[in-house]
Amino acid sequence: MLMNSTIATAILLLVLGIGGVFSTGAATSAIPALFGIVLLGLGVAIERSPTPRRFEWIAALVGLLGFLAPVANLVRIIGQTGFIINAAVFANIVMLGTCGLYLLVWLWEQRTGERLRIR
Repeated sequence: MLMNSTIATAILLLVLGIGGVFSTGAATSAIPALFGIVLLGLGVAIERSPTPRRFEWIAALVGLLGFLAPVANLVRIIGQTGFIINAAVFANIVMLGTCGLYLLVWLWEQRTGERLRIR
């Protein structure tokens, strides 16, 4: 099955959020999954819409928020406790990296004019 980069990012964030909830039991562990649900809907809209540009821009905005939120949270956590790797820090780093990579792929797609397909 071919999917676009938005759907692939959504799946990674869903796995991170659901795995975090099962491993820690904390409700805030589901935050990456919420971003994943939004990106999954936008990815499907990108695939099915005759004019996908607006959905691509909205997805990029969600990706940017998914990049900035962990940065702010990591600054807060590290300021309070120092850099100790726990479940919250790990999830924030993975979400930061996933959304950052998504934004890089999105910029590459916008620059070249072709959409990346993932098998």
